[in-house]
Amino acid sequence: MGDKEKMDYLLVDIRELEKLVASMRDAEIYPVSFFSQAYTTTQKIVDNLQSIEADQLALFKEQMEKHRALIKKAERLEAEAALVTQMQEQESTYEPVQEMELPSVEELNEEKESVATPAAATVVAEKTVSEPAASLSSASSHTTTLEQSLPHSISLNEVIQKKFLADFRKAFSLNDRFRFRRELFGGDEGRMNEAISDLNELQSFEESITYLDKKLKWNVEDEAVADFIKLLEKRFS
Repeated sequence: MGDKEKMDYLLVDIRELEKLVASMRDAEIYPVSFFSQAYTTTQKIVDNLQSIEADQLALFKEQMEKHRALIKKAERLEAEAALVTQMQEQESTYEPVQEMELPSVEELNEEKESVATPAAATVVAEKTVSEPAASLSSASSHTTTLEQSLPHSISLNEVIQKKFLADFRKAFSLNDRFRFRRELFGGDEGRMNEAISDLNELQSFEESITYLDKKLKWNVEDEAVADFIKLLEKRFS
């Protein structure tokens, strides 16, 4: 039974109680049946009111649950919309990769011919030269004497590389920088750059070794130190 029907029954009970009370208004003595009927009708009114109240509370709870569901749905849609907007903004910042136009076979052949080294130049570039012995400075107790290197022929590629290593800052690969910074400079990029800059100003291998010993106080037997010294040696070779 719906609440509308319950309200109709409630009105009927209230009218019945009203009639019962009105009939006893002018009486001097109220019969026992009046009180019995009045209590019964009143109880029906109370029960009907409690039933209507319970139905209303259940309806209110149902409406609140629907309201919460709508709020959660709105929040989810808002989050999804924000995510879509963010993805669109990220996509708008991407620049399309330009396709590289590969040279044709004819262009490669022409370039190869233009950089071909004449036989006479090859003979001059590959002539043997004698190099002086490179040794560590005797001023440091930690340095070891290098054996005098044997003379060897210098190719054109080595001549170019020698000019390249004149700037000691360019002697390191990316892996070298990561490794030396971690193992020799405690992860301090600024300290490593300062040391490399100082070494770049020195004019001889011996001065560089002295700098490593006095300024940095490295152990030359360490593998990372040995590899660093090899780059120094290569710079002045």
